[in-house]
Amino acid sequence: MEKVPGKRILPLILVMAVLCARPALGGALMDEHGRLFTAYFSAKIQAASILPVLTGDEEDLRSGRVPNLTLCVEKAAVEGVVYETLLIVLEDVFFSTDARGIHVHSFKTARVTGTLGKKDFLQSLNRNMPHFAVSELDLKDGTVTVKGVYEKKLMFKVRALMRFTGKYVVEKSGAAKIRFDESSNDNAMVSARDVGRAVANASPAINFQKFFVRPAVEEVRVDHDMVWFSAR
Repeated sequence: MEKVPGKRILPLILVMAVLCARPALGGALMDEHGRLFTAYFSAKIQAASILPVLTGDEEDLRSGRVPNLTLCVEKAAVEGVVYETLLIVLEDVFFSTDARGIHVHSFKTARVTGTLGKKDFLQSLNRNMPHFAVSELDLKDGTVTVKGVYEKKLMFKVRALMRFTGKYVVEKSGAAKIRFDESSNDNAMVSARDVGRAVANASPAINFQKFFVRPAVEEVRVDHDMVWFSAR
């Protein structure tokens, strides 16, 4: 369920800011492996940029092991949702190299922390719910509030000004989805319950079950026009 202030999220977001702002460890072998890991993960993650940060030494790399591999990812598209940032932390990564590049064979643990911005949230909602013209979207104080005009032409045109307020809820599957528990509606001919369910389904779900790592969402925080989350 949504938690505030986010004991796991905020420290990892600070780690993201530090790691992603600094260059990867130096050294010819380290630099070469950084380029190889970038190419490897670029084939697995659709994103604007991917920066791998490796910890360890050259002896680790020669043995095909990285104690900690952190991926700083910007504008990553996962299951139709575009995340502003993702921080993917892999521990005890074992890999091999050949003429084609690096191949990751295993890792001990994986953590994913990230943010979903208001602009990308709105684009996802508009794309998935064309009959609902959003006029307001608020992401703050732990809640998601959507206001707009629902319009659909059946035998005659139906219009309703509607407002929905709810929270992200973590499901047993490990995905986090919005559940609206408050609504307003100025047209009794339109079911606020049905439209609210459709708007919730059209809103971006936080789901990594088909990602190259499959962590379950543990925590979601909504504030300052952002959705913050952590998964393990």
